[in-house]
Amino acid sequence: MKNLLIWLLGLLVMTGVLTVSGKSNPTQEKALPQDSTIDVIGWFNKYDTLTYWIHETSWQISRTDTVRTGLASTKVRITVVDSTANGYKMDYSFLEFLADTTTSIPLADYKHKITAKVAQRIVGTTIHFETDEYGKITKFNNWGQIKKQAKSIFKQAINEISKIPEIEALKEKGVDVKGYAKNVDIDNLVESYLAELKMLFMYHGLSMEVGEYTEHEDATDTQLENTTYRSVFKDADAYHIIYDVTCILPQDQLKAMIGGVVGNMVNDSIMEKFNENFDSQVNVDGTIEDYMRVDYMPGGWPYYVVRQNTTMIDNRGKLKQTVITLDKFTFAK
Repeated sequence: MKNLLIWLLGLLVMTGVLTVSGKSNPTQEKALPQDSTIDVIGWFNKYDTLTYWIHETSWQISRTDTVRTGLASTKVRITVVDSTANGYKMDYSFLEFLADTTTSIPLADYKHKITAKVAQRIVGTTIHFETDEYGKITKFNNWGQIKKQAKSIFKQAINEISKIPEIEALKEKGVDVKGYAKNVDIDNLVESYLAELKMLFMYHGLSMEVGEYTEHEDATDTQLENTTYRSVFKDADAYHIIYDVTCILPQDQLKAMIGGVVGNMVNDSIMEKFNENFDSQVNVDGTIEDYMRVDYMPGGWPYYVVRQNTTMIDNRGKLKQTVITLDKFTFAK
């Protein structure tokens, strides 16, 4: 049952239902002496062009064993199409998609073959967006088109997944993946569609104190119990920001979140068994860890980004890592 729960938690994260609460995306910090702070400011120019590779890898964790379940790479390009005193207009284009569609887990093998097929539809898409004078994203100009495309791609993915023999077998037992898909918030889905772009500009416009600190926050009505580690440092030709947030997901909230998904996918009989068996089989809290590091060139362009999400129930879980590396660039003068 724990493997199924981990899969469902992964589904919640993928579709934006479950997010880590903490300080990995902080608000503007208070003013500090200049030599003790780093200001994340984009000193961009019209016609600046940068190409990045986005590498996404996923693993399944079972006690001391770790098995890779997915590997995919996407090539993207960012171009500054206009620069004014108030900000920048940019294009973010998907250029190429590569995937390793073979895994040692049959269901994952099917899933990633479908992912590769669907992702090809994204190649050639360009997102038009704007930032303020610091480089913080303020607007997506073709949001409606992005939303429509994301909805279409998600629908196709669900249709393909529902044809997988293992998924069809689940449907015969009363589990319907399409039932869950009907309740997915498309706006949340689009947020995940834009995730890597937002990673590149996440900290622009912020002023952060140099150094390390760790802070613990107790659970409230609006956030989970969490511990945040932050490190901000610089060297001769770069500066770096690291955030690591670990949240505790209590059993009752874990049951409520997963129960909501299960309720949209199964019949009443299976839901009743789920409620009966959950407490006996899951007797620990879950944990969700969100680690992020961004390395910047002096002009504010990121050259390396890594984000890693780990979801665990006891000693089983899933890990997803996104690494963004700068491939080549041309800076206008």
